Amino acid sequence: MRYVLAADVGLEATGDAIYLAPLPEGPILVLEGVAALIFTEATQGDREHLVDRVVDRVAGPAEEIASHVGAFLDDLVARGLLVEEAT
Repeated sequence: MRYVLAADVGLEATGDAIYLAPLPEGPILVLEGVAALIFTEATQGDREHLVDRVVDRVAGPAEEIASHVGAFLDDLVARGLLVEEAT
C-alpha cells in the first residue's frame, strides 16, 4: 500500500513548503517541516516502511513518532487529500 493524491487535489511544492487544496474551492493546507516530510515520504515510498523513514530523519521515540505519523495521515485521508492505493 501507498498513499497518493486524491482526485481533484492540487499540489504545489515551493522551497520547504507543500500546498494542498481540494479543487476548485479549497481551502489550502500548508505543510511545512515535519508535516511536509511525512507527506513526502508517504507519497514517494511504500507504506510498510514509512515510519522507519520518518524516524530516521526526526529525533524522538519511535513509538511516539509512529503515533503522530498515523494520526497525521489519517487526517489527510479524512480531509479527502490523500487516498490509499495498492502497489
